Amino acid sequence: MKFYNTITSNDHFGYRCVGFIDEQTNPHLNGQYLGKISDLPRILEDHEIDDVIVALPETQNTEMEKIIIASEKEAKRVRIIADCHRFCTSTASMNLFGTFPLLTIRTSPLDDPAKQRFKRIFELCLTTILFITIFWWLFPFIGLLIKLSSPGPVFFKQERQGLNNKKIICYKFRSMIRNSATINTNGQYLQATLNDSRVTPIGKFLRKTNLDELPQFFNVLIGDMALVGPRPHPIPLHQESKNTIQNYMLRHVVKPGITGWAQVNGYRGETKVEGQMQKRVDFDLWYIENYSIWLDCQIIFQTLMNMIKGDKNAY
Repeated sequence: MKFYNTITSNDHFGYRCVGFIDEQTNPHLNGQYLGKISDLPRILEDHEIDDVIVALPETQNTEMEKIIIASEKEAKRVRIIADCHRFCTSTASMNLFGTFPLLTIRTSPLDDPAKQRFKRIFELCLTTILFITIFWWLFPFIGLLIKLSSPGPVFFKQERQGLNNKKIICYKFRSMIRNSATINTNGQYLQATLNDSRVTPIGKFLRKTNLDELPQFFNVLIGDMALVGPRPHPIPLHQESKNTIQNYMLRHVVKPGITGWAQVNGYRGETKVEGQMQKRVDFDLWYIENYSIWLDCQIIFQTLMNMIKGDKNAY
């Protein structure tokens, strides 16, 4: 009935349900019960039918075969609703391997190697231009400010999870005091909070403008990260989230990004309210399933605007 409700409530599918056949009279078929499987040849002759849609479990292969034979004798197309349809998403696809249909329950435009290569070339070109024109002088300048602001290294390195959940080293400009705590007494990751005492004076500016993330362009050059993609999380936060957030690990089917669809939609920084991390993941998955180079350009532009205006969630 779910399929029936779907086609009747979506006229653009172009289907009109003639009726149902079943081995037992079903009162829930809206008065459109036409008969049993054995009656199918007669039903196909008596009604103007284009397609026969089979919605039987795999355990009823014999009945399914009868329907296919009877339908094809009358030159009707047969379509089968896979028994595993409840696991499918809006991006599911079917491919044939020989005579074996293989259902992929989630797909992404980035499954296409050509799109992966184009995204990589685009990001390498943009990154190279930025290093040649801006970063060659901006990085030393920011490094000097960090050194004058507080003792410690210019760069901050942290392990995070990347493509296929493999560990990568993520680079940032150091924005906190040296050796500041990252785990609380309960073993939970200490996210940066508003007016966080660990953040240095120059660090506040860097975090507010997202300039602290610029060293991740090195990650882009290396190939660990992309310009646009789901943001990689620190390992402790990653471990917490993968056990509590639905579909969290699906973010790792693509490279993590310096910025992402979730971030430009306001889901960045501290996740202090229940449901914020789930929303972030939902936006990440939407990006993965709807990727295009134009979407990347839009996200990059919105990120630049947020850097100029200042992001209220950046601290």
